[in-house]
Amino acid sequence: MKKVKLGEVCEILSGYAFKSSQFNDNKIGLPLIRIRDVERGFSDTYFEGTYPEEYLIKNGDLLITMDGSFILKKWEGDLALLNQRVCKIKITDKSVDEGYISWLIPKFLKEIEDKTPFVTVKHLSVAKIKDISFVLPNKLEQKLIAKKLNTISQIYDFRKIQSEKFNELVKSRYSEEVVA
Repeated sequence: MKKVKLGEVCEILSGYAFKSSQFNDNKIGLPLIRIRDVERGFSDTYFEGTYPEEYLIKNGDLLITMDGSFILKKWEGDLALLNQRVCKIKITDKSVDEGYISWLIPKFLKEIEDKTPFVTVKHLSVAKIKDISFVLPNKLEQKLIAKKLNTISQIYDFRKIQSEKFNELVKSRYSEEVVA
């Protein structure tokens, strides 16, 4: 195990400042990923114009929102463009597992968010993202950790749905008894 900084094992690309005069909601051009779009996984704002190729985002790319709540999420939408105040993380070190990073980074983003003072909106810099320091086990251990956390997450989601259905059943049963 070794201690590393995120900027040593990943490339961080901050979004581009596209001209808002070229935005549209007529689905002309490519979708433009803004902060609100990261969590929901799609964009209804499009950009019609030329753009630097490095700002193209594909389904599955890791993105971080840099204003308000700092969120790391895989892009779930179609090919799109990376707008300002959103950044892309690309793993550059072959000894790093994406699943491990996906579970690890949100904890650090939450710590940064909690420590960040704000007047109106909290802001996150690329420098702070690059400076995130963590212990990096070997790749096999990273994969095992990510796999176990994925399993726990799936069980949690299943139990949550199960609990909601149980509560609905109890309510309907209670209603039947009151009516009878």
